[in-house]
Amino acid sequence: MSKIVGNHSFKFGADIRYAKNLRVPSDAHRAGELSFWPDNTGYIAAVGSNAVGGFSFASFMLGNVSSFQRFVSTSTNAAEHQRRWFFYGQDSWRVTPKLTINYGLRWELVFPEQVNGAGNGAQLDLSTGLINVFGIGNVGVHGVQNMNWANLAPRLGIAYQLNSKTVIRTGYGWAYELGTFGATFGHNVTQNPPILSRQQLNSAADFQTVFTLAAGPTAPPSPAVPLSGQFLLPSGITGIARHSDVRLPRVEAYNFTVERQLAANTSLSVGYVGNTGRHVGTGSGDDFKINANAPAFVPGLSNQNLGRPFYAKYGWTQDIDFFCLCANNQYNSLQVQLKRNFVGSYGVQLSYTWQDAQGDSADDYTFNYNRPLGRGRESWIPNHQLTISQNLNIPFGKGRRFGNNSNRLVDTLLGGWNLSGVTIFYSGMPLTPNISSRPNAPYTGPSGRPDIGSGDPYAQNQSRDQWFNIGPNGTLSSAFAVPASNTYGNYGFNTLRGPIFINQDATISKNFRLTERLTWQLRAEAYNLFNHANLDLPQGGATSNVSGSGAGQITAIASGSNMRRLQFAARINF
Repeated sequence: MSKIVGNHSFKFGADIRYAKNLRVPSDAHRAGELSFWPDNTGYIAAVGSNAVGGFSFASFMLGNVSSFQRFVSTSTNAAEHQRRWFFYGQDSWRVTPKLTINYGLRWELVFPEQVNGAGNGAQLDLSTGLINVFGIGNVGVHGVQNMNWANLAPRLGIAYQLNSKTVIRTGYGWAYELGTFGATFGHNVTQNPPILSRQQLNSAADFQTVFTLAAGPTAPPSPAVPLSGQFLLPSGITGIARHSDVRLPRVEAYNFTVERQLAANTSLSVGYVGNTGRHVGTGSGDDFKINANAPAFVPGLSNQNLGRPFYAKYGWTQDIDFFCLCANNQYNSLQVQLKRNFVGSYGVQLSYTWQDAQGDSADDYTFNYNRPLGRGRESWIPNHQLTISQNLNIPFGKGRRFGNNSNRLVDTLLGGWNLSGVTIFYSGMPLTPNISSRPNAPYTGPSGRPDIGSGDPYAQNQSRDQWFNIGPNGTLSSAFAVPASNTYGNYGFNTLRGPIFINQDATISKNFRLTERLTWQLRAEAYNLFNHANLDLPQGGATSNVSGSGAGQITAIASGSNMRRLQFAARINF
């Protein structure tokens, strides 16, 4: 609904949604998935250290299973549904001919999900360890999750014309999102026992097994649902948990931009753009699930289950998937755009961004026990990024600056051609160094993180064969040092950089007018025109070895890039 009152333009509206989901998962094979670890056939190099060496195949030949998991369902029709109501109101206020203010408020109501029948859903409460079965006994049809009525999203935008050639714009606003499946809806309450049991067995220490191939796994627990609708989650069955209230990921966005007309068809825009993420996931903000029962690191601890926070409380040895929505991230950038509108025969737009994005890594140990160790630059976001888009009508041929009187043959062959191109450059992606193998390393977390050494971490003559400063035969160079026993290295998360990215695409085209209404177009397109090899990160990942076989080597091109590719096309327009 819209209404104009004087110099105000009001808008009000609502968005009413109803979500449904039915999924019978088999993320872990229902016949069972068995893992055989090399530690089972390794050896202890020093008293108190972890097992090293060994062979997974040898563990398999001995029949010693190191870990086991499988899915077991009691229902194939358990489904969720959820009400989602969104309301908004806004006003565009023309204060003066030079000043406009836009302000508004959005109210987002996402209700706790319900299931399609009593007993078809269950929620794990970490504060009690209890599974709460929907619609049975003391448990309501929406479990034990409470409604959150406070998801308000204000926004404000101001535009001011300083003079005939300069405009200032600024804005601030909140925005919510639903997150991935499981965070606020689906993949959660119908994937807890008694509807779905995810049996998970983990060995407690080196040289221990969960069972032998001769004996086989134990049957998954099948707890009976009491009249109260509540029972303690059994050990060995993975549970899924959420917060006690409906929590939505939130982004607070803000910007300040000055745009100036430099010439009749040319403008320059310089702005600060940033945002802050609250209640987001780890990693790049979309990894909403953490293991709330990941073991802490305790030097010399023989039974790693003793380091799990819920082992002493509830006896749990399994992982617990917690959609915590409890990470934060931060983005700040300088954005510059120079634009020349296409006038005459040439147009160009240049966009440059300097940016810095900080967040938490997706490592369960660092997130639960040592946030600074896992916080740093976001993966896959470069510091510098430049894009140049250009269009040129070659000024030769009929109706153009030169060759307007050329004969038909010359005009057909040489006249009327158009060129366009896009140039992309960005600096190297972030990555974290890793020692491939070290004695007395922590048994969990980023145990391969080195200490900062005295030398340059990058090779003197960087190439795909040696990106980092690597010692002879894959040994550590002076740039990296082995941390003290049972400690984590002090090299920061995502502090090193991979290769830069440069790419040039180009297109040449010409339109041939066959009749007044019939046109034939020829196009030739070149992707990566100069056939530049844009290298991937060393060893293809955001964590790269700085010791061992293949350390610092690059064996692939960057994701999303190609070597030169040519494409030709003809099209008839009528």
